[in-house]
Amino acid sequence: MTKPTPIDEEIQLDPKRYIVSETDEKGKITYANDYFQEVSGYTEEELLGQPHSIVRHPDMPKVVFKLLWETIKQGKKH
Repeated sequence: MTKPTPIDEEIQLDPKRYIVSETDEKGKITYANDYFQEVSGYTEEELLGQPHSIVRHPDMPKVVFKLLWETIKQGKKH
């Protein structure tokens, strides 16, 4: 699998579409909708079973995802 190269350009997302993914308790992707696949640059086959961090931009601090997982584990939605 070739990892897409991050670009330093903002993309316009379609406000009528949703980026949806699901993971198991270890953060491995179990589902990614077609728009998630399109935006990420990966196919479904490339995403399933991979850690969700596969789509993390290198400039995004890892701590953001740590806080996200802590929130999810506490049963909070936001």
